Amino acid sequence: MIGTLILSHGSLADELLTAARTITGELERFDALSLDWSDGFDEAKTKIGAAIERLNGDGGVLILTDMFGGTPCNVALTFLDPGKVEIVTGVNLPMVVRLACLGRREMPVAEVAGWLLEKGRSSICLASEIQGQRCPPPEPCPPAAETAGAAATAGAAAPVGAGREGGG
Repeated sequence: MIGTLILSHGSLADELLTAARTITGELERFDALSLDWSDGFDEAKTKIGAAIERLNGDGGVLILTDMFGGTPCNVALTFLDPGKVEIVTGVNLPMVVRLACLGRREMPVAEVAGWLLEKGRSSICLASEIQGQRCPPPEPCPPAAETAGAAATAGAAAPVGAGREGGG
């Protein structure tokens, strides 16, 4: 099973995990690491390494960082090991909630990362474009076979704001 680490500066990671658990219930093999604003590179690397070690199992670890180019992401990149430790930047609440759909399904961490990238992109919309329209409900969690196939097309995901899922 894949371990998931939500990683940010400040308390964002903790709050995203708290919100996701409030919505979905307990999330197994999830952890949040909110780095202190004063943490240096080496201290952050030690904390992230320990979190990866706690979460790592036979499925690898998926790291969700707040933004590309920030210290949490830059330090996480030192642990990147395609197929074993994958990193998705720009984490948002719909991404974390959608991970609950996967439950205990066994998928390669790289496929989960691609599927999640598409879900994160599709959860972003410009409200003025949909004003007066009813937002469609989030798609139900796909069957296991569909989830794996969706990951293969994640590289061809719709542009940001297209294919809205109502936040899910």
